[in-house]
Amino acid sequence: MGRIKLSGQFQQLDIKSLTGLLYLLEERNVGRAADRLFISQSAMSRLLTRLREGFDDPLFVRTARGMIPTSKALALELPVRQMLEQLASLIAEPQFVPHLSDRTFRLQTTHYQAQAYGPSIAERFYQQAPNASLDTSTVSESSLLEDPGQPCDVILCSNFIQVPPHFERQLLGREKYVLIMAQDHPLAMQERVSIAEYLSYSHVLVSLGGGAKLLANDPLGKLAQEKKFALRTPYFMAALEAVGRTQLLFSSSGLLASQYAERFGLTIKPLPFESNDIDYYLVWPKAVDQDPGSLWLRNLCSQVVRELIPFPVS
Repeated sequence: MGRIKLSGQFQQLDIKSLTGLLYLLEERNVGRAADRLFISQSAMSRLLTRLREGFDDPLFVRTARGMIPTSKALALELPVRQMLEQLASLIAEPQFVPHLSDRTFRLQTTHYQAQAYGPSIAERFYQQAPNASLDTSTVSESSLLEDPGQPCDVILCSNFIQVPPHFERQLLGREKYVLIMAQDHPLAMQERVSIAEYLSYSHVLVSLGGGAKLLANDPLGKLAQEKKFALRTPYFMAALEAVGRTQLLFSSSGLLASQYAERFGLTIKPLPFESNDIDYYLVWPKAVDQDPGSLWLRNLCSQVVRELIPFPVS
């Protein structure tokens, strides 16, 4: 495509000048056109002079019946109007209508949040945007740092996920750690489990990816070394089902376990020690902060999680 060459006079024309030309074509009167442009008649006359120089044409001829546009001015009306409308659309706030959208949205979550909140998010997503698509993928402990350019609209994660500085973050709520075991586990009939009993059984560890974090171990101090992990998996559902079929113990946040307690035959008890809560966040790239579609999905995910999470943050 060749380069566009513009004369020096034409390059001096700006949006205000072209808007003035359109008003002159519509009003055929300098005074009324000046009023619409919020300038004086003398300023409007100077603007018309610039337009004549830029287009190398008189554009308007004064007659007893008013200003008559030249054929050049009439030929300019449609392209100038279209250009100004296109420029206005660039400045105007873009609209997003969910039920009319066929856009593909990208949502990243941890395995836990995909299972705890994903089905409810999908249900509401397709209620509001039946023609759109939701593409989900897994976020791991360091994946946002390793691949910061991967396109996404929203990320649901915990405080164990490392978030780069070019992402925004909003706290959605908190969950507490609980102790999960089978309904027929030898400890299931006890109201509380002692630390000694807790350490006497083998445990399940769910890895977040990029390195296994022993989420509930810090409060145990040196006793944490006595904790034996007999099953390691990246999948919460696999961990919960395995716990329901064995005498393994599982220390985790409680929402997903409570949702599947009956299905997998689980019992949920307090941990025998104090532990920190897990914070869950809504995260998004700053590049899509003002995107109306991404904002819609962020609001949707935020509403769903806050309705389900045990301790929402307003």
